Amino acid sequence: MISIRRILLMISVSLFAAPLNSHANDKPLTAHKPEAKTFRSVLNKETSTLNIPIEVSTDELAKILNLTIRKELYKGSTKTKGLSTDLMRNGPIVISAADNYLYITLPVAMSLSYGMFETRAIPLKLKFRVTAGVTPDWRLQTGILYLGVSDLLAEEFGIGPLSFKPRSIVEGITQPVQKLLSDIIAQKINELFPLKKQVGKVWNSAQTPILLDKNYRAWLKLTPAEVMFYPLYAQNNWVKLSIGINTIAEVVVGPEPVAAPLLPLPNLKLINTFDKTFRIAMNADIFFKDLRAVAEPLLLNKQFDSDGKSLIIKDLDLYGNGDKIIVKLETKGSLDGTIYLTAKPVFNPQTHLFSIEDVDFDMQTRSLLIKSADWFLHGTIRGMIQEKLNVNLTQQLEQSRQMAGKALAKLQLMDHLFLKCDIKNLTFKDVIVQQDKISIQVYSEGESAILFQ
Repeated sequence: MISIRRILLMISVSLFAAPLNSHANDKPLTAHKPEAKTFRSVLNKETSTLNIPIEVSTDELAKILNLTIRKELYKGSTKTKGLSTDLMRNGPIVISAADNYLYITLPVAMSLSYGMFETRAIPLKLKFRVTAGVTPDWRLQTGILYLGVSDLLAEEFGIGPLSFKPRSIVEGITQPVQKLLSDIIAQKINELFPLKKQVGKVWNSAQTPILLDKNYRAWLKLTPAEVMFYPLYAQNNWVKLSIGINTIAEVVVGPEPVAAPLLPLPNLKLINTFDKTFRIAMNADIFFKDLRAVAEPLLLNKQFDSDGKSLIIKDLDLYGNGDKIIVKLETKGSLDGTIYLTAKPVFNPQTHLFSIEDVDFDMQTRSLLIKSADWFLHGTIRGMIQEKLNVNLTQQLEQSRQMAGKALAKLQLMDHLFLKCDIKNLTFKDVIVQQDKISIQVYSEGESAILFQ
C-alpha cells in the first residue's frame, strides 16, 4: 500500500512539475535594437528659373529713334574726287522685326555737289538689318548691316560736265550712317533694357526670405545660382529679351529663415535655350509621434491570433534608421518580449497617400523567432501594421499649393518689383527618412515673370 501511494504521489508531482518548470524556463524573447544606420539628411533640390521678360514693340523703338536721330545724317566728301554730298533724313524711320533681326528703313534725301554745280535732292530709302548681342559688362551691343536702297535709281546721271552712278555713291557713304545708327540704337536699347541694373535688383531681393502667408508662417526662400541670357528674340514686330535667374525655390514653414550672406551678381551666362518652368519645393513632414498617435488606438491592447497562438501588443514605437522605418513592438501572451520590424516609406503622387510597404522582421528578430516562435513569422501582424500606418496627404498638399498659388499670383519683392507666378500642378520629387520624421518633397510647377512696375 505504502509503495503504491508513493508511486502515485511521484507521478502526480511529476505531472504538475513539468508545466511549472516549463513556465519557469520560458524567458521573454528580447531582440536587440537594429544597428544604427546613417541618414540622408537633405532632400534633393531641383533648380528652377525666375524669368525676367523685357520687351518692346518696334513701333515704340521707332518712335524713340525718330525723336533721337537728327535730320542731318552726313555731309562731306564721297569716294569720287571733288564730289561731296548732303544726306538728310526725309521722313519717319520705320522698324520691323522678323527672323530675330530688326529691319530699319531710313528715308533720306541725297544731294550732290561738284564745284559750282549741285543736284536737286534725290529721295530714297536706305535699308539696314540689325543684330543684337550682349557684352561681358552686361551691355547690349548692336551690329548693323547695310542692305541697299529700296528705290530704283538711275544707273547714271549728270552734274555739270560729269556723269556719276548714284548707287555707288550711296553705298560709299553708308559706313558713317551705319555707325551713327549703330551707336544711337545701342544707346537707346541699353536705356530701354538696363540689364545689369534690373537683374541686380532681382538678384539681391531674391536672397531675402519673403513672407508668403502670415497665418501659415510660410516663407519663400530663394537661393539664386546663376544668370542666363537668351539671345534677342525679334518676331512679329516685337523685340524681346529673356533673362533667367537659376535658383532653388522653397516654401519654408515656421520662423523666418536666416538669410545667407549676399552673393554678388555673377557673370552673365549666354545660352541658346532654357527651361522657363518655375518650381517651388513644398515639404510635407510626417512625424513618427503623429503616426504613433494614429496607430496606437488601432493596435495597442488588441489580440492577434495565429496557429492557435495569441498575443497582445502592449507598446509601440516608431523611428527612422537609414532609409527605413523601425517598428518596435512589446508583446504579451504566447509571445512575451520585444521585437523589431522594418518598413519602407512610400508616397503615391497620384493618390497623395503615404504608406509603408515591405514590412518585415528585422534580421536579428527573425533569427530569434525561427528558434523559439516560428509560428509568429507567418502571422497577420505585419499586414495589420502596414494597413494601419497609411496617411492621406491630399488636403495638406492641396492647401500648400493653394496658399503658394495665391501668394505668388503677384508678390512684391521690393518697390516697383513684383514676382508673378502661375502655379499649376504638383509633382512628387523625393522622400527621406530622418530620426523623428519622414520628409516628403513635392514641387508646385508653373511659369514665373518678374514685373517692373
